[in-house]
Amino acid sequence: MNARKPICFIGNLIYFCSMMLIASGWKISYANPHYLDLPVSRIEVSGNEKTQRRFILKWSGLRPGQILARQDIKTARQNILDTALFKRVEINTVEHGDQIQVNIDLEEKYYTLVIPRLSRNSNGDIKSGVKLNMHNIDGADQTLFMLVEQSQQSDGDNVERYRISYQLPQYSKPYHYRWLLGESRISTFENNFRNTEYSKNISFAVTRDLNSQYFLIPVTFSLELKLEQLSLDQPYPISFNEIEAGDFNRIGFLFEYNNVHLQRFRRFGRYFSLSYQQGLDELESNYISRILEFESKMYRPINSRDNINSRFFIGISENSPFNSPYYDLGGANNIRGLERNVISGDALAFVNFEYIKGYSTYPYFRSSLFIDIGNVYDDAASIDLEEIYTTVGIGMRWKLSSFIKTDLFIDIAYDPDSTETRVYGGTSLNF
Repeated sequence: MNARKPICFIGNLIYFCSMMLIASGWKISYANPHYLDLPVSRIEVSGNEKTQRRFILKWSGLRPGQILARQDIKTARQNILDTALFKRVEINTVEHGDQIQVNIDLEEKYYTLVIPRLSRNSNGDIKSGVKLNMHNIDGADQTLFMLVEQSQQSDGDNVERYRISYQLPQYSKPYHYRWLLGESRISTFENNFRNTEYSKNISFAVTRDLNSQYFLIPVTFSLELKLEQLSLDQPYPISFNEIEAGDFNRIGFLFEYNNVHLQRFRRFGRYFSLSYQQGLDELESNYISRILEFESKMYRPINSRDNINSRFFIGISENSPFNSPYYDLGGANNIRGLERNVISGDALAFVNFEYIKGYSTYPYFRSSLFIDIGNVYDDAASIDLEEIYTTVGIGMRWKLSSFIKTDLFIDIAYDPDSTETRVYGGTSLNF
């Protein structure tokens, strides 16, 4: 691991921890359902030019014949909003004698987005390429993602990357079943030698909805099984690099608790995940590596416009594949303001904390103040919370509400240790 010594800002850490306690101090809200005491006669859906009506009904959880409570209407609306497929969802009821008709009126988003990728970041990396997102294929919330990209990095590497994935959820309340197929290739070139890493993966996830009178909003639990093959070919000679070629064929599981929900311009709720990956001889893996990761995210509204968001991550790798450190520190994905991949190791711990300011006159635009704290260590036994990096910064977010899950952002981060400032930008938020 690089011997660069981090600065420990005790004051910032104390402030951060206190705000985290405040942000996590939620209480469970109990619903107070007021029953309409009338059965649903029929459900009408309008505004869905592409999305199949049967999926909208499944997402809503409403059905003819049920005795309708007002809380059921709120839950149905939030369920449909959480798909992120619609700009607007309105549900109202009309009484007809001793029965109720439910009307669901929607406004769909644009589901296909082609994004050219041409950028130069503060590290001097130049990227060019194209990214294609196709959502709601066949009106059934299926997703195709494709990426083709080439970059010239400041460290001399030339990276060629392509990735393709297809996500096929099947909705059958209260269970969801999701298949995901993916493939990628990353090729680097340095000193007249080329490293190429291939990745193929398939995963299957089962999600269980939990809608209860004890919660104002629905909660989901997920269990995912994943099979992935990583192959490294044509490595640099040992004199240039200690990376060794081979296959890392692994099986893993992911357990998720997802209580994050969407409003038009922000999120609210909590998310927790625990994942474990294991390389196996039975899968003809050359590396019997073990990787354990825990992550939490919290999005807490503090008034009608502003949010306090936070993320905590800890990951530990043992017998890392290709005899190379599994984690790197620095960059937009963990500690903003540090040079990308400034140090590496097999244990990573960090927290991100940000205050998001919204504006009533222009709700699509938001500004942020953030602080990042963390470090990477040689292994789990080397973790020392007194040795941490602390960076601070400001940012801007712009919500493109007409497109699926698209936010433009710019972050300017300052590293007090090196006194350097770095700028980050993109089309998806860090967390």
